[in-house]
Amino acid sequence: MRRNEYRQSRNRAGMAIIKLALIMLVALMAAFVLPVAQAKDKPPEQFTQVYRHTYDEVFQAAQDSIERLGWFVTGTDKVKGIVSCRFSNPATSNITFDLHVETVNQEPETRVTIVFIKTGRTSKDSIWHDLSTELQKVLSTYR
Repeated sequence: MRRNEYRQSRNRAGMAIIKLALIMLVALMAAFVLPVAQAKDKPPEQFTQVYRHTYDEVFQAAQDSIERLGWFVTGTDKVKGIVSCRFSNPATSNITFDLHVETVNQEPETRVTIVFIKTGRTSKDSIWHDLSTELQKVLSTYR
């Protein structure tokens, strides 16, 4: 009789350990999977600035600025107002973003928004600062 009770007790302990291990496994998986799912739902970070120039001037200046910085224009769509860009270096890995250019009003005012698609270890602020500074330099040569 004692053997049976001992065996049942051991089986219960084993089942409790297995249940506990499964609960911990589910909790660990949730801890890793949920942040990834939340990150995908998060909208891309954007920076915006308005320039007192025409749409055509800003669209062309955006492409020129990207090339002057040594980055690569990977695509343009003037009708949609999108300039796609990519650059990389060993310290920052690959960085890709789109510039959205749109007319604000009838006065020569054009909004430029940078939308990051993939960033490496480089600060988005520094990318935007470099690009907006270069864009302003290029635009200053137009007038």
